[in-house]
Amino acid sequence: SEAVDTLAMGKKVVIIDGVGYPAVGSITGTDNASVARACGRLFYVPGSTAATPERVPVPVLLIGKSGVGDAIDSFNINATYFSHRNVPVLGTIFNKMNLEGFYSLENCKEAIDMYFDKFQPDKRAFGYIPQIPALTNARENVASISQEDQLKDAVKSADLFVEKFAEHVSVDAIVDAARKATLRYIQSTTSTQNRETVSGTKRPAEEIGVTKLANNNDQSKHPRIALKSAAVPGFALSREQIEAMASASGAAGG
Repeated sequence: SEAVDTLAMGKKVVIIDGVGYPAVGSITGTDNASVARACGRLFYVPGSTAATPERVPVPVLLIGKSGVGDAIDSFNINATYFSHRNVPVLGTIFNKMNLEGFYSLENCKEAIDMYFDKFQPDKRAFGYIPQIPALTNARENVASISQEDQLKDAVKSADLFVEKFAEHVSVDAIVDAARKATLRYIQSTTSTQNRETVSGTKRPAEEIGVTKLANNNDQSKHPRIALKSAAVPGFALSREQIEAMASASGAAGG
């Protein structure tokens, strides 16, 4: 994290390249989600007494395979790992798309865009990169030439890929989505930590809807449940009343 902090000084955007699939490195605590949580932007929660700042997990952009069904299935299983670790996933870029045939870039793009619009509107496919014939077997093609020529060829290949990337990927949209995801995380964390703690949970009392009604004659250890009802404000039932109603409705005792 310190290395990333140093690199980030004076920068608007820092890209951290992931390794393998999301859980790679789990046994040592260096999986991609852990790295994302450790290397994010620093921020202080207003009103917090904590001496050290917190970090926003680095928003994740997944690189997917070509196709439709398997491409989406793979995205979902990979995105789920990050979401489980509370790391925001922006969406994906699909790579090495065919230019022709049933699974052509255009056909796949239509189906995948439709999927995200309908089932995951908070995420999106930011681009579809086609296969680049000039880069096919690029590593194998330079194996027999000198290191100097390999370097020149590598730079030439990189320039070509960057050109195609800029042509087929919405870079501005990715940066904007990352910015918004970072702000949402900070706002959510700040809001959560400033809420009133109720019964050991950080949820406001009015959200939970549980109140202890003052009644000196009520010896029950159970708090009464105030039902949220606009029609009958303050209407409450005791535990005994609820059990009696349930029994009258045919519920089995237990």
